[in-house]
Amino acid sequence: MLKRPFNKGIASRQVGVAIALVLLLSFLVAFLLRHEDANWLQSAYERKVQKFHIIQTMSRDLLASAEAEKSAVMAETDEASASFAEQSVQASQNVEKARRVLEPLLGENRQEAQLFREFSSCWEKLQEIDREVLSLAVQNTNLKALRLSFVPAAEAMRRMEHACNWLMEVSSASPDAVHITRLAAQAAMGALNLYTLQAPHIAESTATRMDEMEAVMQRHAAQVTAALQSLHALVGEPGQPFLAAAWAAYQDFQNIHAEIIELSRQNSNIRSAALSLGQKRKTIAQCQDVLATLQEKVQESMAYKATR
Repeated sequence: MLKRPFNKGIASRQVGVAIALVLLLSFLVAFLLRHEDANWLQSAYERKVQKFHIIQTMSRDLLASAEAEKSAVMAETDEASASFAEQSVQASQNVEKARRVLEPLLGENRQEAQLFREFSSCWEKLQEIDREVLSLAVQNTNLKALRLSFVPAAEAMRRMEHACNWLMEVSSASPDAVHITRLAAQAAMGALNLYTLQAPHIAESTATRMDEMEAVMQRHAAQVTAALQSLHALVGEPGQPFLAAAWAAYQDFQNIHAEIIELSRQNSNIRSAALSLGQKRKTIAQCQDVLATLQEKVQESMAYKATR
């Protein structure tokens, strides 16, 4: 068999082409790697900026929710309480939405992930407190009790006192005038003593102290009832309309008084204020501290990238 003569020129050109192709491929690979690395770095930096802004927004909405919640607790009408409570809930919902957006952006950074878990735990506790505070705040039972005491209960007291005064006046010529005057005064004074205990009861936060005040109230109520019943046998015909008016005013007062005690027992304003100023204040401070630390860590990583 005859062999084809070896052509060194052709072989040399083939080797050169192969080397050139290898160099070209190497250059393209290096260029693409550098390009992808630049894109990745840019994307990472953008994520850090996004995280930073999200945390800022969360902090702002967290404060907004707290302020609206305090306003709901301190509001003097049901409408105002409900309005502020709605604002607080909306701001809390914004925090929760931002928290969910933030979570996947944290990546594998251990410090940031740990801080996020701490905030989430604190945030969950804060939401539980908020639900209870706002639920109590919009009931306004203490404020409603005060309004009843200051207006309709006070008016019933004035009508009863007026009736007792006229009863004593028209009975001044009666042989039993002294006894009638003493009993009418006892009835009016007992009702007045009962009335003066309403405001302290509304302001009281402990059930034990409320029980004590209600026991005193019952003694005053018994005094009033006994005095009015005793007057029936003593008061003549001219005084009967005024005795009936005193009884009617006292019955109105008793009905209002029962409603006041029921509302006062619920203690929604006092309980919501205690939660807001106590447990809520400590928990929100903790959440804010964790958010501030997380924001610092993200800001430090942004500064490090900028100096590279």
